[in-house]
Amino acid sequence: MKIIFKLAVLLLFLIPIVYADIQLNSLDGERYNLGDRVSFSGYLQEPNAFTGTIEIMSVCGNETKVIFFSLLSLDYNEKYGFSQDINVDEKPNTCYFDVVVKGEDGSIEQEKSSEYIITKELRVEAEADILTQKPGNDVIISGIIRKANGLRISDGSVALTFNNKVYGTGLSDGAFSYRITLPGDVASGEQVVDIQARDLKGNEGTDQVKFRVISVPEDLDIEIDKEVYLPGDKVLVKISLNDQSNKNIPGSSTLQLVDSNGNIEMTKIVENGADFEILLNEITLPGTWMIKAESNDFRDNKRFYVEEVKDKEILMQDDKIIIKNIGNVDYNEPIQIDLMGEDGEEFKVIKKTSLKPNQTIMVDLNDEVPGGEYEVKIGGNLITGNVILEGNAIANLKENTTVGYFALVFIFLFLIFIIVSKGRRRLSSRKIAREKGKEIILKRNDVKKDDFVRARKEDIEYVLNKVKQESIEKEKSKSPDKGNPFDIFN
Repeated sequence: MKIIFKLAVLLLFLIPIVYADIQLNSLDGERYNLGDRVSFSGYLQEPNAFTGTIEIMSVCGNETKVIFFSLLSLDYNEKYGFSQDINVDEKPNTCYFDVVVKGEDGSIEQEKSSEYIITKELRVEAEADILTQKPGNDVIISGIIRKANGLRISDGSVALTFNNKVYGTGLSDGAFSYRITLPGDVASGEQVVDIQARDLKGNEGTDQVKFRVISVPEDLDIEIDKEVYLPGDKVLVKISLNDQSNKNIPGSSTLQLVDSNGNIEMTKIVENGADFEILLNEITLPGTWMIKAESNDFRDNKRFYVEEVKDKEILMQDDKIIIKNIGNVDYNEPIQIDLMGEDGEEFKVIKKTSLKPNQTIMVDLNDEVPGGEYEVKIGGNLITGNVILEGNAIANLKENTTVGYFALVFIFLFLIFIIVSKGRRRLSSRKIAREKGKEIILKRNDVKKDDFVRARKEDIEYVLNKVKQESIEKEKSKSPDKGNPFDIFN
């Protein structure tokens, strides 16, 4: 038991007894800018007489700097106060203060302060005086520049960047204000003003101010892919309603397609800025066409040219030839059809054409050549083929030359007979009419035959008309050819 007590007393002499009490006051902030001053204070109190040293160090990151060192000689329960006011010139980092008290007997007492942050950042609080504005009008950008601790900076400058231009201004008690006049062609939509502030200590801060620029229509524009087209082509069109920055304004426009004669071919509502197609049909009129557009009281037109196409399409269906005008102008060139019979006899059929665009005519080969089997060629070697024809009545007469000529002579002589007979009949009617006329005139005027020559002109006209009508009716009632289809001279 005595051995244990002796060991305990020995240990008390070997281990220094430190009663130093280090008290540190709170820092006046947590964030500091370059150029700021940090105030640090506290006190040391020893319950017994103390001789030693005190050392205060600033620790930032991995770097340690001694900012204070002093020898200490304190009486019983004496209090020793200390304070440091240092200028922040370190690079941005997280820092603290470390207080170390060392006694002559080898004792050590240590205390660390709370951490604080060194930063170069400034707080920029900016705004615009308006949320939306028209091109050409003013926007005022104003704001306040503060340090990290919230206090305004005392000196510095501000740069404002807008629309690729930089504007500079100074500070008054940490505040600024700048008027920007918007260009007349400024882009519509959201706009951003970048703000950068800097003080004389090397601190800096940034901010952005946003506002919207209203779209103001300036003109309507029509775009087409080319200037000359053929029938059947597609016309690629885009209509844009451009604002002050030549940017399309969403919406719609009214489009009209006008042909080369000035007639409205099509009316359509189209979306601004969107591509669309106009299909020209195969018979589109040649000449200068026009696209007209209208939107928001703005108008535009664009001309293009449709070339002239003169073309035909020939088809052979059984014993018929079909000719169609597939151009966009009248087709009036003759079509030659070559036919060769089994016996080697050749026929050339030439058909005149007068076709409007898309118009069709049909040639029946039965009406052109005698019946038989033929080899057909149209337009050289354009179309070839074989066809069997029945032929028509007149054409079939060519198969029998004697019968054909006899029939033609008979018809000719019959027509001459009819003409001669009618002539004699009419001469007889005229003679009877004269005698009848004389009697009527004498009776009407109560004069003698010898005075007939003095009959008035109006009496003669009256008689001639009356006798003519009676004669015609009489002849018709006596005629044996009444109802004869060959009586073409009645």
